[in-house]
Amino acid sequence: MDRGSFLGVLLGFALLAVAIGLGPNPRIFFHPASAIVVVGGVIAATLIRFTLEHVSYAFSIASRAFFTRTPGTEDLVGQIVGLSQRARREGLLNMEKNMDVEGFLAKGLRMVVDRAERSHIQAVLAQELRATQERHHQGQEIFRFIALSAPSFGMVGTLIGMVQLFAGIKDPSNIGGAMALSLLSTLYGAIIAYLLAIPIAGKLELRSKEELQLKQIMMEGVLGIEAEMHPTVLEAQLNAFLAPKERNADRRSRG
Repeated sequence: MDRGSFLGVLLGFALLAVAIGLGPNPRIFFHPASAIVVVGGVIAATLIRFTLEHVSYAFSIASRAFFTRTPGTEDLVGQIVGLSQRARREGLLNMEKNMDVEGFLAKGLRMVVDRAERSHIQAVLAQELRATQERHHQGQEIFRFIALSAPSFGMVGTLIGMVQLFAGIKDPSNIGGAMALSLLSTLYGAIIAYLLAIPIAGKLELRSKEELQLKQIMMEGVLGIEAEMHPTVLEAQLNAFLAPKERNADRRSRG
């Protein structure tokens, strides 16, 4: 689990709860009509703008972004170098029998074991990288759309409340409900946009960059193993993806 994201969301809602709780009547902040206008409007607009499958996939990606930990790049480099050493020592077939990898890296290594052309391996892995990037971009776009539409529907709720306010201005008993709808719709829209949708879109962008970097390292490693590159040379090439402090830490650990 991403503890920073969890703590951020928890802290954000805790601060809102404290601010509301310190007021004279916290119950006035719970207004079903405002929630229906904002939440319902956002859901409707999102489903109109995107397909149901894309929206479902975006929320699935978001959950993985918050609850799945991205493996470290230095660990991945060490794993690929170890596979390269085993390939040179035991041969590709023996390496495949005992390798404990899956997904993108396993797909590339199987093509190497099957003696696929280097250009074919590179083309297949590059295409998968582009497809992954497109899927991630679409997920980010959905949450950015939610961030854009939530304040807009908050304004819609405000306009509805103002219409009700002016229509019932002769009856003072209607003013309170109309004002609550006007103000709380704007509040709900801002909370959805700035506490949820925008941070989630940013987190998805960060996770996408991390995953793409990992897959680029895997791709370079697979092509290095296919070219029978010496493990030391391959390690130096893959270390170019690491931050300097990670490379220094890696050298100290070996020393």
